[in-house]
Amino acid sequence: MIFVASAATTYEFQDPEGKYTFKLTFPDEDIVGFDPVCHVEGWGDYIKLSVDMTGENKQTGVDTKIEVEGVDAKEWMVIKRSYPIKRYYNSSDEFMLPYSSGCDQLQYCGVHALYAVKVSSKAPKGSATLRFTLVATDDETDDFFIVPAYQEIECGETIDFTLKKERNGIYSDVDDNEVEWIVGQSRSLSDFRSVTIGTIDNAGILKSNAGVFTSEEIGTCTVFAKIDGERKAQSEVVVKCPSDKEADLQEVIRLYQLRIPEGPYHRDLKAGKVWSSFIGMKPGTATNLYANLNDEYGEFTCGSYQDKVLRFLSKMQSTPGECHLLNGYDFGPIEGSYSAHHATVVYPKGTDWKKTGIVFDPWPQQKPEVMPIADWEKTFSPIAGDTSPGSRHKYNTTKDPNDYQYAAWTAAGDLAQGTGDLIGDMGALVGFGQCPVNILITDSNGRQLGAIDDSNMVFEIPDAFITRMADGEGGYSWYFILQNTDEYDVDITAFDDGEFEFFVMNTNTEQLQNYGERVIKNGEVAEVELSSQDPTTPMTLPDGSEVIPTLEEPVIPESTLPTEEKGLPGFELWMTAFVIFVVMLFRRS
Repeated sequence: MIFVASAATTYEFQDPEGKYTFKLTFPDEDIVGFDPVCHVEGWGDYIKLSVDMTGENKQTGVDTKIEVEGVDAKEWMVIKRSYPIKRYYNSSDEFMLPYSSGCDQLQYCGVHALYAVKVSSKAPKGSATLRFTLVATDDETDDFFIVPAYQEIECGETIDFTLKKERNGIYSDVDDNEVEWIVGQSRSLSDFRSVTIGTIDNAGILKSNAGVFTSEEIGTCTVFAKIDGERKAQSEVVVKCPSDKEADLQEVIRLYQLRIPEGPYHRDLKAGKVWSSFIGMKPGTATNLYANLNDEYGEFTCGSYQDKVLRFLSKMQSTPGECHLLNGYDFGPIEGSYSAHHATVVYPKGTDWKKTGIVFDPWPQQKPEVMPIADWEKTFSPIAGDTSPGSRHKYNTTKDPNDYQYAAWTAAGDLAQGTGDLIGDMGALVGFGQCPVNILITDSNGRQLGAIDDSNMVFEIPDAFITRMADGEGGYSWYFILQNTDEYDVDITAFDDGEFEFFVMNTNTEQLQNYGERVIKNGEVAEVELSSQDPTTPMTLPDGSEVIPTLEEPVIPESTLPTEEKGLPGFELWMTAFVIFVVMLFRRS
């Protein structure tokens, strides 16, 4: 709605404590007067605003703009009797407000008359409330409303609805035989279930409980009242999980292990169908590689498993007879290894999941397993709420702004959607490094990509990608993609004594620059300059000696399924690493 200032009438009121000035603006000059103190029995004092009944389009309500001086729109809410029509997080300030027609007994005006603007305690001067009612000067029609207008109950409970009508302050119940009750707009608490939240009785020979709603599922619905086929009023219903049973996380875990399937890797391993180069590799890693070649394996990548677990928990939370198992618990998607790995966490409500969570992660061993969040973090650090576009701010685990500190990486990940977008027409340098080392890459403009220390990553180089995953032996596996249009300095810094390996493939020449396995001690740095024009640039080891790379041209099997058909969080990252994995396995075999 658009307000024209020259035609608008604005009234200013203060709350009873005098903390704030509330401005009510009516663009069509609908209000012809007001009573600053009108007592409503059972509800308290209200400001009574008189609505002009003449003119057009007065049947629906009054256009109203609400402002609270010195208070942001997200710091106040509007309640229509007991039902919120604007919540704190909503920035709307313009409304179409229904009014009551000639209502002298305001306590019976229902949702059509009584309003309250409530300022949050977080506002500059603390909480405050302004109450007002809109009442027409005269009315020749019936106003219908349902009692109760909004109700929250537990699954299995009932609500006795009544349709009432009002004209010029006279209230009466509508005969049950005239009313047709309907339950509509059912929505399960779970996005993965389609249900009817409840049923409602209508008048008839065998039905004496007309208007009685019986809840059957968990979620929300709307109850409608019709007369002669015309909808007259509606009421909102929220059905919650029964609270008389205690939670049982062990039973949740038992059902999780029963309902979440094992991946095909173990079956094929027993049948002798696993490629010999994959034997000894972690089942999850092998599954992600096979996913590029076999559609069935694509259903068991970390992103796909995360989706299965979220569906399992969501359906349990919304199913009568099982929902109590999660009473007092929350759950949500999480990620680790700079968003390279995805899982699900269950944790007590009101606690920090990063300290109290139990991770449901079937991917590493390709079977449903759980572990404390501290153990999961040791393998997949750093951890965060899942920053995938489909999860952002949807769950309580994904609402911490600090978890989006890797926005530069996320932008690159969203940009990729597979290796093709990053490699492009000019080709790329696709690299791999492994064992107790960190990798930091610097381009010709001084921009960096990789680890600046053991705890922090930087992602300044545009159109580039890097990620690391724990190798289970105290080190990391590193994967990166760099554009072929620049030269790069790579620092390989050891954080422990051991051996590391490093190689790079030029996608234009399909040549592999293999620097082999090299010994390195904690704190030492090896350096190499990468250039698409010179594949023989040496690596300088900590002792000053140089290593000339061996050039190889391996045969790489092609994927049978395009990346975009997978559509799983985390999968595009493994497509990026697939070429490197196969090259490594080819060389080792």
